[in-house]
Amino acid sequence: MLIIIGAGISGLTAANILNKKFVVLEKNNSCGGLSTQYRSEDFWFDYSGHYFHFKNKALIKTYLEKYATFRSYNRKSKTYIFNKYIPFPIQLHLSHLPKNLARRILNEFPETPRTDCPNLEAYLKANFGEQLFCTFFQPFLDKYYQANLKEIMATMDKGSIPVPDKKSVIQGFKGKYFDNQGYNPVFWYPRIPLRLFIENMTTPIKSHIKLNEEVLKIDWKQKMVFTQTASYPYEYIINTMPLNQLLTRMEPGLDLPDPANLKHVSTLFSNVVLKRQRKRFHWTYIPEKKIPFYRVGFYPSRNPPICYLEKSITNTSNITHSRKLVQEISFTLKQLQIIREPDDILYIDHRMIPVSYIVFNLQWVDIIPPTLKKLKKLGIYSIGRYGTWNYTSMSDDVQMAINTTNMINEK
Repeated sequence: MLIIIGAGISGLTAANILNKKFVVLEKNNSCGGLSTQYRSEDFWFDYSGHYFHFKNKALIKTYLEKYATFRSYNRKSKTYIFNKYIPFPIQLHLSHLPKNLARRILNEFPETPRTDCPNLEAYLKANFGEQLFCTFFQPFLDKYYQANLKEIMATMDKGSIPVPDKKSVIQGFKGKYFDNQGYNPVFWYPRIPLRLFIENMTTPIKSHIKLNEEVLKIDWKQKMVFTQTASYPYEYIINTMPLNQLLTRMEPGLDLPDPANLKHVSTLFSNVVLKRQRKRFHWTYIPEKKIPFYRVGFYPSRNPPICYLEKSITNTSNITHSRKLVQEISFTLKQLQIIREPDDILYIDHRMIPVSYIVFNLQWVDIIPPTLKKLKKLGIYSIGRYGTWNYTSMSDDVQMAINTTNMINEK
């Protein structure tokens, strides 16, 4: 028996290509995890912006097209700073900043990139200069990570922070516009609602899925998984639940890290239905301290238009329905000229993602890879963004699930 923990996109991918007897244990009452939609009143909402990136992943796109066709979108992203929108990334569009500030940033910009930095703060200062660090990176990442940047790995960005050459920065200073920058200049979204895409993935293996079945304990010696209602023997486990949660469910006797040392960000997001769409972008990054949210985006092809707002939180109690939060949303949308008056908002729904972004603290290398290796020796393959405690896209997670399952199929 093989047990898959979690029926998100990684678990569903694995289940669809397994050639062994298996069961999928999902703690929620529906499949899809963060890769589906939920209903609130008369609206269906995504869990904020979750898109597919198929750059250099043609085979993954072909595989997923078994369940839906996809539409591509040329990313339109912005930075909102100094009370105006400027194109992403800020480092290539200095002409949109105040002239004196732009020149100071340009004068500090290094001739060659550096990677030999002890932490993220040092990396950003070395590759972008003190001025741009203080103007954009520090205020934005302080909101995003809510952690000391000196305690985060220099290489945590995985290519999401483009480091341009000095020649391009000069061209941007003179007014040239750059598009197709970063790892996701084009993203993809199913032509059908995301929940129907997940439903199509679920249908072939529906009889193997047990909903409302949360894994509470894993006895790695006896090779048994226990839930609140049953116990399951296993030969292998494919785990997709967050690694810190998996560690709390392992029976004692293994030298595993303290889950508290696995740092992460929790995200509160708000889905907002609008009367009309006054701005046209997919998402914008917000370093401004007066605005509590770090990102605001629009879902593609929605009528009526729906935007989402994201903020990192540390205290997850009694926050999702506060009057203050509604006031913050109205203030933010008005500042960004997305609404003119509060009654431009038709409906608001708030949700919280307990584990949303991994914080690559300086101990990550010493903790995570050895832990995954130790679990693998026990027949427990922890995969996906949260199972590997990493920064991956949905396409990466699908690829990981395929690779892992093919390896197990051959055993």
